[in-house]
Amino acid sequence: MARRNAAVPFFYIWVFISCAPLVVLGVLTVSTFWPYPALLPETISFEYFRHVLFESPHTWVAVRTSFFLAVATGVISTCIAVPAGKALAHYDFFGKGFVKILVLVPLIVPSVAVSIGNQISMIRLGLTGTFLGVVIIHAVFALPFAIRIMNNVFEATGDKLEAQATVLGAGALFTFWRVTMPRIVHGLVAAFTLSFTLSIAQYVTTFMIGGGRVITLTMLLIPHIRGGQTHIAAVYSVLLIVTAVISLALMEYVVRRAYNFGNVYFT
Repeated sequence: MARRNAAVPFFYIWVFISCAPLVVLGVLTVSTFWPYPALLPETISFEYFRHVLFESPHTWVAVRTSFFLAVATGVISTCIAVPAGKALAHYDFFGKGFVKILVLVPLIVPSVAVSIGNQISMIRLGLTGTFLGVVIIHAVFALPFAIRIMNNVFEATGDKLEAQATVLGAGALFTFWRVTMPRIVHGLVAAFTLSFTLSIAQYVTTFMIGGGRVITLTMLLIPHIRGGQTHIAAVYSVLLIVTAVISLALMEYVVRRAYNFGNVYFT
């Protein structure tokens, strides 16, 4: 009990350390004059929000593009990760250990190197500068995480119930939907959420494959940081965070209502 009570202050300290940059970011969005070493800005205005939200012609296009890119990346990564994770968890085949390592290659090799290799292939296929090309490159970097998550989920759940359903005469589709799905839904949500988050934060891959034609929030954010326009960059950062949080909250709500698995996992 004493050890637990001693851990509480450390928990709140780490929460404060984690949230402090977000507080500074929020203050930057409304501060027009914040001289050093003043603790708080001397003048406050919402002109940066007005410029980003109502005067910039690219903002809402970037929000929409970022959202649909992240959703498409999450769907593709999760759909591929389910059979891949099941195969790695339940089946033995030649080169299984090598495949597990190969899946992690996009994480081991620098993203620029992977993007250059993919860019050459996409140029030949005519996918550079297209929405589909950016989705594919985002999925390349999201897949290792999604497959790893689903692999661990299938290893933890096992396949005994699926085997019993098959023995009792259930078909493959019925077994997957009524037996497997309720047991792996938490993994699906985790894989989709992580893929969504990784996609919405991508910059280098979006720039290289999108070629400046696919405009996302990060594509608008980074140039302002490089140009020293920290206040505008802070507004885009807040907008990026809000977009991700609202999107993920809506998705969690949809999953709860559609599958009614709240008592199984979400509580």
